[in-house]
Amino acid sequence: MTHGHSSNGVALARWVGLAIGLPALVAVILLGKDALMVVNKINENALKRETAALERGIKLLGELHASELLSQTMWDTAFRNVVLSKRQDWIRENFGKDAISPEGIQQLYIVDSRSNVIFSSELEGAPSPERGAALIAAASRPIERARMLYKSARAAGDGFGERMPGAMTDGIYVNDLIRLDGQSAMVTVSPFTPDVEDHETPNEPTLLLGVQFLTEPLLDKLESLSHIDGLEHVPANHTEATGEHTLALRDANGNVVTHVTWDFSSPGHAILLAALPAIALSLGLIAMMTLLAAFTVRRLTQRLSESEQAAIHASRHDAATGLANRGWFMSVFANLLTRAGKQDGVSAVMLIDCDYFKAVNDTMGHAAGDAVLCAIAGRLKALNERLVIAARLGGDEFAAVTTPMARREDAALIAEIVEKALTQPVLFDGRLLNVSVSIGVAAFETPSTLSIDAWLAKADVALYRAKRDGRGCSRVYDEALDTDIASELARTLQRAIGSSAVATRQPEAVSSPSVEAA
Repeated sequence: MTHGHSSNGVALARWVGLAIGLPALVAVILLGKDALMVVNKINENALKRETAALERGIKLLGELHASELLSQTMWDTAFRNVVLSKRQDWIRENFGKDAISPEGIQQLYIVDSRSNVIFSSELEGAPSPERGAALIAAASRPIERARMLYKSARAAGDGFGERMPGAMTDGIYVNDLIRLDGQSAMVTVSPFTPDVEDHETPNEPTLLLGVQFLTEPLLDKLESLSHIDGLEHVPANHTEATGEHTLALRDANGNVVTHVTWDFSSPGHAILLAALPAIALSLGLIAMMTLLAAFTVRRLTQRLSESEQAAIHASRHDAATGLANRGWFMSVFANLLTRAGKQDGVSAVMLIDCDYFKAVNDTMGHAAGDAVLCAIAGRLKALNERLVIAARLGGDEFAAVTTPMARREDAALIAEIVEKALTQPVLFDGRLLNVSVSIGVAAFETPSTLSIDAWLAKADVALYRAKRDGRGCSRVYDEALDTDIASELARTLQRAIGSSAVATRQPEAVSSPSVEAA
């Protein structure tokens, strides 16, 4: 029974540990989940900021290249000759490679009012018709938009006359992205017209085009403008994720022209790594506190279990001798009689009375009597291989139930063994106290249809016969011999069942036990 209660205490400790540990574990998991959500949110916001910065950089790059393009139109004489006479020598002289800034990375083209490419800085002259047609087709949208802006400014009277810087229209230009010769490029288109009084402004302006391919120098400049590192160009058909962060570059109509990628530093992960030591320390403290709480609860549970076991033991055992008490003896005896689900067997119940015990108390004192009782209890415990249970019923009266026997006749033999073990002298205060016991035995078969009271009554009758035969002996119940005695003791036995002793007998004359010096 003790093992079962110990297991219950350990199980309770485990459940309490789980009750403490699981919420802590769930809290840690939720905390980690929230931390990852925060990290992802930081990374998402940082990615949005870098994307916006890159888009602003592209816009600034277009404006910068438009400024470089428009700076080429500051020579009045060149533009007058280009527009009025369209002389190729003037174009080559003023728009050749020598006229372009050494830092410029654009290819300059001049398109007349009839959409013919009349000059290319790359060729220092007019390109082939096929090359010119390809350029006009690729830049058709920005060319058309630039002409519309020119006509709107002309109709409103803006950008002409004295307000014009040199020979260009005031601030009219269009930026866009195009695909030319299978490559991605940024194009800037600006209309211009001469600042002369003797010539009417043409209906269709001459256009100056600047084309810049997305090469490494251009990406370096875009990195500087957007403050984004690691910019790389990827093909226009780039659609699958490559582990890098990408941005689709689109033209004015929203069509994807190409993609660029860049190095993303993931600031959320950097913050998490920086805070990782503190997080690890916090988690360690939580784990230590959880383990400490679980250990404390387990200790308290074990103590509670031990206290419960002690209470159960106290409720089942005699405090003075440590043997089973009357209540526990009756419970075990009842289970033996029913033997539910077990095979049939033969056992015996014994009632044991210590002879002349009152005289020991009267002559030697209660301490001597207690020593005798404890000695009898210890000797009964030593017979645990032959006894299922031994109990003190009260006073100097004991009871025991034997283990299963082979034959009913073995009950007398076991009774003699018990008697011999119990009647050994007891050493007390330097003296040997002789011990005498009377034993009544009743053998029974299990399972039994008779009640506990019936078998105890039979054992009590046998005990009465043992005392009548001179004490210090054992007798086994014999129905033929003990019928008259049973009738005599019936009333006495009924009173004994409800009291602290097996039986209450009339006082008998007792002789003093022999006391020998140790």
